[in-house]
Amino acid sequence: MSVYRTPKSPYWQYDFQQKGRRFHGSTGVETRRAAEEIERRIRRQAAMGELDDAAQMTLDQAAGRWWAEHGSTLRGGDRLEARIERAVMAVGPQTRIGAITTDVVARAIQTRRGQGFKRSKADDAREYLPKPGTVNRDMIDSLRPILIRARKVWGAKLPEIDWQALRMKEPKPKPREFAGDELDQVKAQLRPHWHDLVDMAARYGCRLSELFFPLDDLDVFDLGNARVKLRERKGGDDHIVPLLPEDAAMLAARKGRAQAANLETVWFRERRLPGPGGKTVLRALTYAGASIALRRAMTRSGLRAAKGMKGAHDLRHHSGMQMLRATGNLRLAQALLGHADIKSTMVYAHAVEGDVRNGLAKVHANAFSAASSDTTSSDKKTG
Repeated sequence: MSVYRTPKSPYWQYDFQQKGRRFHGSTGVETRRAAEEIERRIRRQAAMGELDDAAQMTLDQAAGRWWAEHGSTLRGGDRLEARIERAVMAVGPQTRIGAITTDVVARAIQTRRGQGFKRSKADDAREYLPKPGTVNRDMIDSLRPILIRARKVWGAKLPEIDWQALRMKEPKPKPREFAGDELDQVKAQLRPHWHDLVDMAARYGCRLSELFFPLDDLDVFDLGNARVKLRERKGGDDHIVPLLPEDAAMLAARKGRAQAANLETVWFRERRLPGPGGKTVLRALTYAGASIALRRAMTRSGLRAAKGMKGAHDLRHHSGMQMLRATGNLRLAQALLGHADIKSTMVYAHAVEGDVRNGLAKVHANAFSAASSDTTSSDKKTG
């Protein structure tokens, strides 16, 4: 039997080949004996050709196939794999994908909404429920790509699912931006090897995961026409960002050093090996390390308490707000941030509208004050 268990999951997995085709995934059970029974059943179904019709695949089988064909190529694999497993368990690993309807997903969403968790702080014994955004990512954003591929690529005839009706309403984020020397205050709380990454995020609005792009996606051959391809798009399309010459020069130098050190990212730190005349080596920075460093810097700088700034995504908000303020062009802000739908960019316009409203109020107040002053002066002259 080819069942096994990984440290990251309590459930036993299966993995075997039949007629040149690989079958693998979670059995959804926590005992070896039950897992072996499920694997035997799947083997019989595969041998009889019952799984040749893609609609007859179980959700777990479809998730495993999607992961092998596409998901494993995406960045943020550990986080994505964990979300998919939560979705599969909420729907039911052995549910046939041909039987997954809007109602089935709705019931699974309710199950996910009720799955409480405790924070890691030792002094916090309360149980929290997942936020609507977390539920949407775990359920809709995880299930939808699998079922779309099953229909378009594997030829499965599946029920239509109203994803829009299922999506839980999320509170609109309020874009935040750095004023004065606030960005410098954040950088002062970071070690110097993070500074270029922070400047890049604040200027171009890249998501943190997008900043860890493959070296081949950075085109700096001509510094005057340099660009970087960002692949971590919600809609799945690549996003091309043009680079200013000074940033292109910085990234070109980093790319050259990264290639010489056999690194896969332009973000690294220098480390001097111990001993006399110790050699300097480069160590790649990571997404997780950047996320933690920025969260801590926001807290230590006081911006978390003062303005609610929590981490890397605030740099993206800052970039969008700066572009909109500088140009007044919502389409340019949309192009910079790579929003597929301009409705996403409208959040930044609403923030600017608030500033305009406050400005109008001040203009009106000043005009009223001036008019009152003129009236008073006129009265004095008349008297």
